[in-house]
Amino acid sequence: MTALPEPTDQRWRITSPERGVCVVEYHHPPVNALDANSHAELRQLLRALEGDDETRVVLFASAHPTIFIAGSDIETMKPLPQTKAAVAERIDNAVGTFARLQHLSKPTIGVIEGHALGGGCELALALDFRFMKRGRARIGLPEAALGLIPAAGGTQRLARLVGRARAADLLMLGRRIDADEAATIGLVRAADDARSGALAYAKRLASMPSSSLRAIKTCLNDGYDGDLPRGLQVERYAALDAFTSDEATEGLTAFLEKRPPRFHAAPTGADT
Repeated sequence: MTALPEPTDQRWRITSPERGVCVVEYHHPPVNALDANSHAELRQLLRALEGDDETRVVLFASAHPTIFIAGSDIETMKPLPQTKAAVAERIDNAVGTFARLQHLSKPTIGVIEGHALGGGCELALALDFRFMKRGRARIGLPEAALGLIPAAGGTQRLARLVGRARAADLLMLGRRIDADEAATIGLVRAADDARSGALAYAKRLASMPSSSLRAIKTCLNDGYDGDLPRGLQVERYAALDAFTSDEATEGLTAFLEKRPPRFHAAPTGADT
């Protein structure tokens, strides 16, 4: 990888196991909780990833053996009761981070090998795909049991992914579900080895033309929640960018010449 900053306290650890694929592991002992510094560092990393031409797909994983990412660190909420100003600042910070994550122009995949609860679940909901390991791992939004609600997009993104009735069941009872149940409702892809499954899927995505993937993400992010005329307008502008890209020229030329397209040039000195 090039041009990607390493956070000073190494919370977000970056590796590149495959060409075009960046793996970001979260490491914040003891329970991988999120706080204001975590959000600030993630936004910095997302800006770098957006401008890094070598990165075509981003995986988000955890360095913790049993936790994907936990929610907010409750210790930081003292003293109680919270003021509305303090709560609003924390909510706006998280909402901004996850919106930036959702709108990253590159495909994103969550590798959920441990519990993804609260803010960790909300982060996963902002990703394009989620691979979850069968076994002990649970995913959910248990805030209702504490007299709270998810406030960083959880109620809205969950309902859009699984439907209103299923979202209401999970949210109102604060249910924590396993990989197989989550897969049944379309929330994740269950796998015995989530990391291998996610990496294989990432390699397939990385082989695709980035102009197409970027345009599709724009259509889904900016057009899906509006009415059809608005969605078609978003699609039109995204198509103009995609159809006039170098990758579209290569794809169409390869089709006419009856050969495989060469979307990603090999780096200097690499085998072809």
